[in-house]
Amino acid sequence: MENNKSFESLEKEETQLIPLLRTCLRQFCANWIWFLLSVIVCVALGYLYQQRQSRVYQRQAVMLIEDADPTAGMRSSARRNSGSMSTLLELNGISVGDNLINEMFILTSCRLMERVVDTLQLDVDYTIRHNLHDVTLYRDRPFEIEFENRTNTAQSFKVRIEDSKTFTLYDFHVAPAKKGEEVDYENVEVRLHSNELKETPAGKLRIVTNAAIAEFPTDKVVSVTRLPKDVAAAVYAGKVSATEYDKESSLIVLSCNDVNPDRAEDIVYQVYDAYKQDVVDNKNRVAYSTASFIDERIRLIGEDLSGVENQMANFKRSNQLISFEQNAQAYIAESTTARKQTIELETELAVTKYLTEFLQDQSKYFETIPVLSLPNATFSTLIAEYNKMMIDRNRLVSNSSESSPAVRDLDRQLASMRSSILSSVNSYVASVELQLKRARQNESAITGRLGSVPEQEKEGLDILRQQELKSSLYTYLLNKREEVALQMAISEANVRLVEGPLGSNQPVSPRKSLILLISFVIGVLLPSAVLWLKMTLDVSISGRKDVEEATNIPIVGEVPHYVASNPEHAHPLLITDVEGDAPIMEAFRLVRYGLNFMRHSAKVFITTSASSGQGKSFISCNLANILGTTGKRVLLIDADIRKRDVSKAFGNSRGLTAILADDEDTLTLFDVVIPNGISENVDFLPAGKMPPNPSEMLMSDKLDTIIDMARAAYDYVVIDTTPTLVVADAGIVNRVADITLFVMRVGVQSKDFLPELENMYHAKKFRNLCIVVNDADLRDSGGYGYGYGYGYNHSGGRKQKKGPFWKKRKA
Repeated sequence: MENNKSFESLEKEETQLIPLLRTCLRQFCANWIWFLLSVIVCVALGYLYQQRQSRVYQRQAVMLIEDADPTAGMRSSARRNSGSMSTLLELNGISVGDNLINEMFILTSCRLMERVVDTLQLDVDYTIRHNLHDVTLYRDRPFEIEFENRTNTAQSFKVRIEDSKTFTLYDFHVAPAKKGEEVDYENVEVRLHSNELKETPAGKLRIVTNAAIAEFPTDKVVSVTRLPKDVAAAVYAGKVSATEYDKESSLIVLSCNDVNPDRAEDIVYQVYDAYKQDVVDNKNRVAYSTASFIDERIRLIGEDLSGVENQMANFKRSNQLISFEQNAQAYIAESTTARKQTIELETELAVTKYLTEFLQDQSKYFETIPVLSLPNATFSTLIAEYNKMMIDRNRLVSNSSESSPAVRDLDRQLASMRSSILSSVNSYVASVELQLKRARQNESAITGRLGSVPEQEKEGLDILRQQELKSSLYTYLLNKREEVALQMAISEANVRLVEGPLGSNQPVSPRKSLILLISFVIGVLLPSAVLWLKMTLDVSISGRKDVEEATNIPIVGEVPHYVASNPEHAHPLLITDVEGDAPIMEAFRLVRYGLNFMRHSAKVFITTSASSGQGKSFISCNLANILGTTGKRVLLIDADIRKRDVSKAFGNSRGLTAILADDEDTLTLFDVVIPNGISENVDFLPAGKMPPNPSEMLMSDKLDTIIDMARAAYDYVVIDTTPTLVVADAGIVNRVADITLFVMRVGVQSKDFLPELENMYHAKKFRNLCIVVNDADLRDSGGYGYGYGYGYNHSGGRKQKKGPFWKKRKA
């Protein structure tokens, strides 16, 4: 059941679609010249548009962001944030971001692009006019302009090459630094020679020629545009994009779209180099911080060590001692282990306290924490994670601001980590102090056994112990400084270029085929839209289909558009200049056949319409004429006694009004009828003079008597009456009719009247009402297929040709 419904629905849609397609095809065929003209104009405009656009080329390179840890091996492609601390933060609901996205942002940042602009001198642009668009000169430019000072405003001017050594600068445009300071430099011309420094409206400059100057013809004009470096960086940053190669790798596709392919290639290379140097600089920030910390400590420990050594020298000098080992060899051997342990613990405690002071120093809050190797220290990994996050935070601040949400989020994470590190360091200090306390107690116990040693030797041993402690700490710091120096010497970044800048020599913009295709589509759509708008706004009927959809009234025929071959000598109402087998004649034969089929015994036909201009008089005359061609006797009566169009065309002597006004019955029908007044076998009864009371006169019984006489004397009687919506005459005369022909003209008759006519039909206000569609396009109804139609106008009966499709038919 559902399948049947679906099939019926599909069949109904196809049934509705086919007529629509036929209508579109007919409209296209009828107005093909306008479609062709519109397509030609739009395609020509599209071609002109794309010719005026600068050609844009694309260059792409592929970069690999490697793991910073060279021993990491093959890592999971889904892991973007390496490190256990990042994973722990993510598990606790703290987002640390996607490092690859951060790197893509840095690659397209204005800060990085400023370096590229400085390196390639992109703040100055050189262009020439080629055909209809501008072409940028880059590697093949004939000269370069060196400016003495930077600029804060946009500048432009033109350079005309007089010869290989002489140039003329003119048409200066310099944006004012402040509003209201505009200066007009358009009429200023500056002539200068190669390498000559000269003052111009754009500042002091000199022109340095290149090898390409020999290939440039004289009088060639080069347009020069200069932008502030920050503005130029913003402009070129908009031309560079960085995207992920795919979701399963750490590859970044770096693209640049520019009007010069060589410049686009150089920009890609320079962005990569600037990014690589930026990575190296950021990596060395930790090393710089650690080196500064170590140098400061070496200076302080060196001063302390120098003081202890001087104290030992003074002690030996005053006591005339050479070596304590000879005097206390036995005791030193016993206390060696205890002293060594004490020294190591004191060294650890001093280093740890230095680290605690660094963590508590608020002035060094945004610096990285020195990385110091301490035995049994569990916070080293935490310090490494903190330094990595601090570097990322400082890089992000340099590209945005400290108030950005991402920076604030990192600050909160860093504060939490710094607090954890400080807590771990304090715990480690407490542990070392406890161990040192125990070691000193052990050493004191051993020292107590040295009571027999002279006080002089005990004092010397104390100085020696201090000297060994300071010397050990000084040596440790020197070793760490060498490690940091070695790390700073390694300047390799964890990024490499997998594939160099590649791209086609064909421009990616403008896309010629796409523009021409869009222009072609617009060319088709414009007349289509006009036709659709015309059809939408047109409330008049367009053919038989509109009448059939709105009413159930029978349609006895359609009369096509008619244009007289010789309008100056043609009859205003009667078709006289066509062959007997012409389409319009066949249309009237079909009307005749339809009337005979509708009611075979009908003899009296009345033609009327809703309003004037529908062509009812034209239909009346030619219907009478076509009935007369069969050899039947036909009488045409002009009952439109108000306007009398038919009488004006065929003669207006005494007529219908004379008989109706004859109270003495002295006139009969045959006294006023014009024999063969229309054509052979077709007599004509004119309307007569205009009476003061036409409606009352038509209500007279004499009208019935006249029609009865006509029925007896003629085979057919055709009566032309007034429009129904204008006056009541048509309804009055309708009482004598056998069939009422209601004429509707395409493009004139409003669709809003059709429901009212349907009600009249069901109420039987007109006898045997039927419809004749006038001025129809028979192609819309599957008719003859000829382009004839009728352009009759009620004021003079003049035939008119159809106008352009955008003009509505005149009534």
